[in-house]
Amino acid sequence: MRRTRSIYRAGGGYALPLIVDLLLVVVFAVIGRMSHSEGLSLAGIVTTGWPFVLGLLVGWVLVTLFRWKPWRPLPSGVFIWVVTVSGGMLLRLLVGDTAETAFVVVASIVLGAFLLLPRILFGTGRDVRGSAPRSPSVR
Repeated sequence: MRRTRSIYRAGGGYALPLIVDLLLVVVFAVIGRMSHSEGLSLAGIVTTGWPFVLGLLVGWVLVTLFRWKPWRPLPSGVFIWVVTVSGGMLLRLLVGDTAETAFVVVASIVLGAFLLLPRILFGTGRDVRGSAPRSPSVR
């Protein structure tokens, strides 16, 4: 029996899943700015995205302290998603920005999809039974 490894978890390391999460949170910020016809300047993307990036990083730190496997959907993926959304919203409120109900709902759905789907699709690897190559029979 051979084991196939997930590309997402890169041999069990944390770097690739963290980079994927960070990129997807930035994509979330870009989509948000585009949907409201705001500029796509670097400063604008940073202004929109930093609370969620910081929330994501806090979630990652806690997951590693709990010694959970961050590429797994449960409990890590759900935990990182909840901390990203709640931390991002809390930080927005602390700096005087808004967190209207519709925005919280949309952000929760989009970030949930972005942070959980890669884990569900690529995060666990699977066992595959490989058949041993047959040697040619000699007669």
